[in-house]
Amino acid sequence: MRLGEALAKIDRRVVFAFLAVVVIVPFFVPLKILGSVSPPARQLFQAVEEVEPESRPLLLSVDFDPQSMPELYPMLTAILRHAFARNVRVMVMGLWVTGVGLGEQALNEIAPEYGKEYGADYVFLGWKPGFAAVVLGMGKSIPETYPTDHYGTPLESLPMMKGIRNFNQVPFAISLSAGDPGALTLWIPYVQSRFGQKLGTGMTAVSAADAYPYLQSGQLTGLLGGMKGAAEYEFLIAEKGYTEALTPAIQAMDSQSMAHLAIILLIVLGNVGFLLTRKRRK
Repeated sequence: MRLGEALAKIDRRVVFAFLAVVVIVPFFVPLKILGSVSPPARQLFQAVEEVEPESRPLLLSVDFDPQSMPELYPMLTAILRHAFARNVRVMVMGLWVTGVGLGEQALNEIAPEYGKEYGADYVFLGWKPGFAAVVLGMGKSIPETYPTDHYGTPLESLPMMKGIRNFNQVPFAISLSAGDPGALTLWIPYVQSRFGQKLGTGMTAVSAADAYPYLQSGQLTGLLGGMKGAAEYEFLIAEKGYTEALTPAIQAMDSQSMAHLAIILLIVLGNVGFLLTRKRRK
């Protein structure tokens, strides 16, 4: 069989097997082929870097559900590792009831890696109904809005929360947002605009484009967009030596990149085969 005919008649099972290999291998052998880190991701990283250790807490809002977990959960774990590695205290909440379990899971996973103690190094506020009322209430008084944490412990009895009254004592807030309520529909208009809260966000790739005008206006300080944004943040914290943990977003981006390259290669081979066979017929 001539080369052109062989290329034009590659068995589809071979194609499927080839794609399966290039997709799966990066999860076991990280390639770390991530390109340059985007300025919005560096901006968010730098904002967390500027939060003083063992002082006022970073606020993280888990505004997503399991459906968006592949893109946003790696952002959550990477930001927690960054904060805990610098001894920055963290206050975690959620505007989506479906995000409560994800926030708790991330804290239970990451806090032991750094020997962090609940109540002294981090607090989990959980979820309350009435999205706008919750964030507006926090602008007035966090203890009045959340008299107890997610586990029923009075908030003012937790050492970390002493002296924390409202957003004036929160140096930076991050909403990991999959939609409404989230950064664009709630945190920017109700919190950043009204209380002047310094705010960053991580969003699904399909929504990230809508956030860029707020970056340009200065209403957002940093943005992580989709899986690539999560991979960029994982790269930055590893570059600084904050963690040696697995990097699921980087591995997923490796897999995606290799799949794209494989598809391009197959398209090129198919076209080469077509051109060679057409030339032969002529």
